[in-house]
Amino acid sequence: MNFGYILTDGLELGLLFSFLALGVFISFRVLDFADLSAEGTIVLGSSVMANLMMKDQNIYFTLIVVILSGFVAGVITGILHTKLKIPPILAGIIVMTGLYSVNLRILGTSNISLGGIDNIFSPFRTLINNPFLAKALALIIIVMVIYLFLYLLFGTEVGMSIRATGMNKKMAKAQGINTDLMVILGLGISNAIIALGGGLIAQYNNVANLSMGRGTIVIGLASIIIGEAIFGKRTFKVWLISVIFGSVIYQTLIGLAISLGLNTNDLQLVQAILIAIILATPVIKDKFFSKEVLAYDKTT
Repeated sequence: MNFGYILTDGLELGLLFSFLALGVFISFRVLDFADLSAEGTIVLGSSVMANLMMKDQNIYFTLIVVILSGFVAGVITGILHTKLKIPPILAGIIVMTGLYSVNLRILGTSNISLGGIDNIFSPFRTLINNPFLAKALALIIIVMVIYLFLYLLFGTEVGMSIRATGMNKKMAKAQGINTDLMVILGLGISNAIIALGGGLIAQYNNVANLSMGRGTIVIGLASIIIGEAIFGKRTFKVWLISVIFGSVIYQTLIGLAISLGLNTNDLQLVQAILIAIILATPVIKDKFFSKEVLAYDKTT
């Protein structure tokens, strides 16, 4: 077993999927919105990236278009929920389903190879001979930019309004906050970051395909939960950092599990069970442990 390879691979993949984790964090934790459109948005980012790269568009212009495409997808999900009163899960499913056809139309096929085309990692590979260090440095810089953007954004009045809407929608509305707008804006930001992650994954793998979105919501949730369990969520800054490190730890654990011979198909079942247990932990504590405490108090 090559632990060095597992750690380096876990770091690279963890940084790549941290964009997905941060996007899911905004919808799931900040807005308290179960947004399943993430599985379509990450493919959207990959598809738009591949399409524009094949047309030799400027890579930085391409990244902006990718981010905007994800933002639009999130806005549509928000409008379906806030204006048409469609439940969050169904709104996400509708957008995710529609994006499959959109992504297929953008790609033109189910799979496109991007080998030999310059990407965001190319300048770093020119400066640094080590492929791992070149990719890792590029990803660390982009992750830090997104982290600082989110940290500063959610410290502003708009960001605090989005957080207030997620914490208590009725109270936020009573304070004069346009909660519908905050939900739409929050989902737009969430999906914009997820689409950016999809675009970077396409460049990293030198391929874009329609199947890459399957199970991504589970990856995002698992990363968030692992990060919270290890690093906590004392402040918003720590919370964001915990999500990023949770993604790295999660991908490292996945690499370790695969190296130990665990089938990749079984991994998804294990992930689902683990997330269900962790999410149900508060209920289990209230239902069983509180009874034990009451029983103990009565006997004393």
